[in-house]
Amino acid sequence: MPTVDGKPAEAALSDSETRAQAILATTVDAVVVIDHRGTVETLNPAAERMFGYAADEVVGQNVKILMPDPYSREHDGYLANYLRTGQKKIIGIGREVVGRRKDGTVFPMDLAVSEARVGEHRAFVGIVRDITERKQAEEALRESHRQLETALAALQAKGEEVKVMSQQLWQAAKLAAVGELAASIAHELNNPLATVSLRVESLLVQTAADDPRRRLVEVVEQEVDRMAGLVANLLQFSRRGQQRASSVDVGEDLLKTLELVHHHFRSRHIRVVQELAPDVPVIQADRQLLRQVFLNLLTNAGDAMPEGGTLTLRVAPGSLVDGRPAVVIEFADTGLGISPEHLSKVMEPFFTTKEEGKGTGLGLAICRRAVHEHGGTIHITSEVGKGTTVRIALPIGNETNPDH
Repeated sequence: MPTVDGKPAEAALSDSETRAQAILATTVDAVVVIDHRGTVETLNPAAERMFGYAADEVVGQNVKILMPDPYSREHDGYLANYLRTGQKKIIGIGREVVGRRKDGTVFPMDLAVSEARVGEHRAFVGIVRDITERKQAEEALRESHRQLETALAALQAKGEEVKVMSQQLWQAAKLAAVGELAASIAHELNNPLATVSLRVESLLVQTAADDPRRRLVEVVEQEVDRMAGLVANLLQFSRRGQQRASSVDVGEDLLKTLELVHHHFRSRHIRVVQELAPDVPVIQADRQLLRQVFLNLLTNAGDAMPEGGTLTLRVAPGSLVDGRPAVVIEFADTGLGISPEHLSKVMEPFFTTKEEGKGTGLGLAICRRAVHEHGGTIHITSEVGKGTTVRIALPIGNETNPDH
């Protein structure tokens, strides 16, 4: 009788099968063995627990019973193609797939398939590992990353908000300091200017019209007047008195201010286009302060078009950056424009792009302060040779600052 290691062959074979069964029974991973037709031959206890079937419910069935669509539809074709061509997709490679339990639930799993031959018999051994917890951990990690990115974006937004607020506080502090300096200078200049003005008037009275020296005295008078205007601007810039808020129809007040420069515009061949939306809500504002803003911007627009051009005035309902309803006023000229390097500085006190003696550099600074004190915003866009647009948004309602 044939023997193996001193034992009869049948006994040795029985021992080998017993060891194999013991190994399968204690293997942590699920093991599924199928034949060349896809019929399940073996389902170990770990696979029973994983798929929820007893072994006798699956053995003899097509392995598709353990697969959801589309894997179940494709499996027989894949197996037939492999037996015919030897082209491998999973065998010897392994990949992530999806399994189906007896109760119909699906779950992700790692599947590693190897081929075994015993004589003419071909079998395929699948080692299956449930990776549900791993997938959940990966998804939790992705969600954590998403939350972290969201938190980071929120932090960056807060950082930008803090930066803007810091700039506003810095600007306010700078304006306050400049305002105090301006007030001191203006008061110091007023008295000597008044004295010089009186002496010049006296000289003019005493100087005949045909006296060649009269022209020199007139030049002095003009320069004194210009200095007086500068002092007036300084005082206006530094003045932060109690605002007198009232209901203001922005379009109506803009047109009334336009009347003050109408002849100046006509002499310069400046055409004014009015785009005033109907039913614009009234706002609560200091009318005189707003008219000063409008006059400054109209004057600037006129100065920017020495050869003539078009000034478009727009008034329409709109909103502030934070979504509050507002009235939006635009001054769009076709003038010389402002260079990019100057655009960020034009609202700084004492900065001007005008020729020497033509501007004090306080007009836009006064405009910005007035708009901000009304709770609004002012923004300037410009392109050299094409023109400048000043956009002001003033909130509807009583948003003026009573402390200023």
